[in-house]
Amino acid sequence: MKQNFKKGLCVVFSRPLALIVGVALACVTAGAAGQPVKPISVWSGVYTAAQNQRGEEIHASVCVMCHGHQLNGAGQPEMPPSPAIARASFLRKWTGRNVAALFMFVRQTMPPDAPGTLTDQQALDAIAHMFAVSNIPAGNRELPSDLKALANILIDAQP
Repeated sequence: MKQNFKKGLCVVFSRPLALIVGVALACVTAGAAGQPVKPISVWSGVYTAAQNQRGEEIHASVCVMCHGHQLNGAGQPEMPPSPAIARASFLRKWTGRNVAALFMFVRQTMPPDAPGTLTDQQALDAIAHMFAVSNIPAGNRELPSDLKALANILIDAQP
């Protein structure tokens, strides 16, 4: 009987201890994960030259009709007016927003005659090309397809 009693006490006391240890570990992990991540600027090299090149091809085949060869919104006369998607006017319009917002806009609404037909990669490549034409420098990592990572990249008009 004494042996069962001791065994029972062990089980009773080990469960709360395990619970306390588990909660403590969860808090430490959550605290580390919950630390705010400092946003980065588009001017810190957030796309690659290869991604820009793919984006240039997408622009030439899909975007040029509305946004023009220079990405200045100078589309064909029979097309509806479209905004500039590069340089100062584009940067002014998007300053203060993150790349995730731009990605979702491009991915869901472009091209206007077939919205949502660009793949995630095509949309990211097109955005890389928009950045390149805006004289935003390339880096050594491609724009990621992860929305949380894109939300951490801020668009600003100047470096």
